[in-house]
Amino acid sequence: MSALILLLETLISPLAGLGFVLSFLLSPNRGRLDGLYGEMPERFGAVPDEALGRLQGRDVWWFHAASAGEVAGLVPILEALSKKSAAALFLTTTTRSGREAARALPYVSWAQLAPLDAWPFVSRFLAAVKPSRLVLAETELWPTTLILASRAGLSPALINARLTAKSLSRYRAISALLAPALRALVVVGAQSEDDAARFVSLGVPPGRVKVTGNAKYDREAEPAVSAAARAKVAALGWGRDPLFVAGSTHPFEEEMVLAAYMAARRAEPRLRLVLAPRHLERAADAADLLAHAGLKAARWSRAPDAGCAALLLDEMGVLPSFYGLARAAFVGGTLVKVGGHNLLEPALAGVPVLFGPHTGHIELPAALLSAHGGGGRRVADAAQLAERLIEFVKDEAAARAAGESARKSADGLRGAGARTLEALGA
Repeated sequence: MSALILLLETLISPLAGLGFVLSFLLSPNRGRLDGLYGEMPERFGAVPDEALGRLQGRDVWWFHAASAGEVAGLVPILEALSKKSAAALFLTTTTRSGREAARALPYVSWAQLAPLDAWPFVSRFLAAVKPSRLVLAETELWPTTLILASRAGLSPALINARLTAKSLSRYRAISALLAPALRALVVVGAQSEDDAARFVSLGVPPGRVKVTGNAKYDREAEPAVSAAARAKVAALGWGRDPLFVAGSTHPFEEEMVLAAYMAARRAEPRLRLVLAPRHLERAADAADLLAHAGLKAARWSRAPDAGCAALLLDEMGVLPSFYGLARAAFVGGTLVKVGGHNLLEPALAGVPVLFGPHTGHIELPAALLSAHGGGGRRVADAAQLAERLIEFVKDEAAARAAGESARKSADGLRGAGARTLEALGA
């Protein structure tokens, strides 16, 4: 059965790859295909002599992650493994951004794009690198890679593993094709109990599935309030005015955030808004939105005028400094269908965290924070966001209590790195 799957996927892969390229050529994202020709050696399983020289005579662990976000989740694992083992850490990624993030890690011996999931390319890669172990991140279930790695004795593992209900239904439709690949997994380190149950229902033997958490949360640290942030608040003349910090916001979501702020401001006129769009190139649009609402707004990058009710953060890296100054925070990508951004930054700053219903990328922290006493509030729309914001603006003690609960919830997510290494037997 596994041989048939290897053959089928090898025949299908060129067609799938051609369809992928054509879809980009016909889309506004066609610029992302620049450099495609130069990527071909890596996509076809070639490994440069420089990499082979670094691996010479060493045990090699092959890690694979899709993109920069998944690479970040591997960092605590890679860092700990580099300190306790002499193994060379070879990291492949699906995207260029992931490859660049991996190359920036000092303990990674080599990083390049992963071979296409077809028999000749994966075999070529394995023959060159000769790894002793394969560890994949999150949802990287590549059938050919898993089957060939298992045959080569690499004891494939999937860590920081997640599987949404929606993905589960899609995978079930091809469960017969996936079955040999799933049986090849020796360890699945799931992010949550729900993820673990879904992998088991998909066909991974129950004894191989463990709940280890997501190691990327080990990297989170309490954001410090910078002197520059305090100075900006002082220059604005806000003194002890309560701040509402809305971070990583998206188009259409900002209108809802602004409507909630204006409603809360009617209840507490001293309330000030700090707005940080997710993408800095949208700062001008956000400024126009504030102006149309009749709000005088300052920009972080410019000297403030007197009488401003809002501050627009238009530089990278500034947002975390303001979470610790907030009475309450909202995290974007959740009132629109994006999937959510980092809830732990405001939580670790000891601030009540507000977020919308669209939390597909951050389900575990969202569930913990929205549980009773978790320190977070899930809201459905602008009206509910206003209600929760008013609750914390009017009752500072309640805000402090919720913020402390949020901090404890965030702290509870740490430790996945050690649990994962134990599951891997490293």
